[in-house]
Amino acid sequence: MIKKINFRDQVKEVLLKRMRSGNLDPKKSLSLASLARELDVSVTPIREALTQLQTSGIVESIPNRGFFIPKLSKGEAKNLYELVSSIESLAVMHSTFEEQDIAKLKELNETFKHTDTIIQRINGDMDFHDTLTSNYDNPIALKILSDLKTRIFFYELDFMSTESFYLDSSSDHEQIIAQIEAGDLERACVVLKKNWLNILDHLNL
Repeated sequence: MIKKINFRDQVKEVLLKRMRSGNLDPKKSLSLASLARELDVSVTPIREALTQLQTSGIVESIPNRGFFIPKLSKGEAKNLYELVSSIESLAVMHSTFEEQDIAKLKELNETFKHTDTIIQRINGDMDFHDTLTSNYDNPIALKILSDLKTRIFFYELDFMSTESFYLDSSSDHEQIIAQIEAGDLERACVVLKKNWLNILDHLNL
């Protein structure tokens, strides 16, 4: 149950967390009535939250059928990954990394390497990239990144089951960290873009 304040925003956060945890079936509609009963709120904030997510491209509304998570497509994947790689690179180039930041990135990559499930792998990878850009002083860009990565989550489900790519991704993380440690942010961004864009060759769409 959620507190009865800022209903729309709270509902939106609940839905985003469920998407990131793999608890929403992309093939089923998001039932306003069942969500309202479960969260103990009216249908209105549910609809408002879903409408916001629709604006961000995370859900879609199909007339007379309801809200759904959109189907995956190669065209959307290309647009999403190119945009995320560009925004993250911009964030890294305009960030300052202290020793504790680098230590945290190393810790997160070790966690990522030892994950057991696909969901853990995806969220471990997301945690690494979120920390990589967390020092960027541009909340608008970070909000856009957050929305884009929520949609990307459903593409990640496809390729994170590929063991070889999973290992390659952790190696990319290590190279990014090494370049940041060396003070070569430009080179770090080259590896960062490669890390994101290589994914496109592994999607089974």
